[in-house]
Amino acid sequence: MAAVLVAAPLALAALPASARMDPAALRARMLASISLPYQGYAESTGSLGLPDLPNLSEVTSLLGGTTRLRSWYVDPKHWRVDEISGVGERDTYAVPGSQYVWDNGQNQYTQVVGDQPIRLPRGGDLLPPDLARRVLADEGKVVALPAERVAGIDAAGLRVTPSDPQTAIGHVDVWADPDTGLPLRVEVTAKGQPAPFVVTAFQSVSTQRPDNDVITPKPSPDSGFTATGAPDVVGALGQFPLPPTLAGRQLQTDRVGGGRGLGFYGAGLAAFAVVPLPRNVSDGVVNAIGKVGGKTVTLPGGQGTLLTIAPLSVLVERSYRRSFLIAGVVDPALLTQAAAELSTLPRRRP
Repeated sequence: MAAVLVAAPLALAALPASARMDPAALRARMLASISLPYQGYAESTGSLGLPDLPNLSEVTSLLGGTTRLRSWYVDPKHWRVDEISGVGERDTYAVPGSQYVWDNGQNQYTQVVGDQPIRLPRGGDLLPPDLARRVLADEGKVVALPAERVAGIDAAGLRVTPSDPQTAIGHVDVWADPDTGLPLRVEVTAKGQPAPFVVTAFQSVSTQRPDNDVITPKPSPDSGFTATGAPDVVGALGQFPLPPTLAGRQLQTDRVGGGRGLGFYGAGLAAFAVVPLPRNVSDGVVNAIGKVGGKTVTLPGGQGTLLTIAPLSVLVERSYRRSFLIAGVVDPALLTQAAAELSTLPRRRP
């Protein structure tokens, strides 16, 4: 009898997955799962060989290695994500009005007060639910995929094929729990490539609501602590107003608070970001990407340096007394057109 009890769960786990669901209904259920609590452990692996860029090494490592993540999620304003590496971990807690970051290596807590509409990517962005919802916001074609067993769950799958021809993404495959809609696994594949460049999946997951004690930051008496306001990136970097359109794409002003500073143009998987750079930072970025194959681009009012590691393209535009970084998983020609338009902006702030 004991042998049967032990063998039964193993046999069930080995059964082939059979879940299947209408892809449109599955997509809607995944998007609606934003209010579903969960907790789990996930791993994300990226295969892009991005160079180390000044002040951006933590960002480039997300797409060029394995990121291990523990997560506890209650709702969009209450969650915790632990990013684990070989040298320690960094824990991020979200509570209404603030975020707390604990750096294990430095034994330091940092409280960031206020909303952060503009920030660099972080490990938690690669959790299957977060990445899946961003992908599913694209109005692309969806078709059903064969089911897969993910974290012990018989998961239903779908493939999203972007409709915009200027994206460099070929397709994105997503599997989710068909009962709850919780995304469990995401694979992102570039155009013309046989394998995904990003794969993120839960290794274990539960939809049990996390205890408040787990998602509440608790600085210890012997740890350092500092508090700061959310950086005013718009005010700090917005020396020039961004134009309402670039390369035929509309500026998403609702994401940047009025169109100064960092801006997002376009939507879905064909969007690209634009951010002004201090001159000393732009020089370092240009030098770094030049060493790994970046090419010089002549622009109407300046010069650009373009690096493409499919599907990602990065272009630094430099003209009189200002520089912009433009990046996206899009056709490099789209970024070049945007850079050409930026290079002819008026030199002085109106």
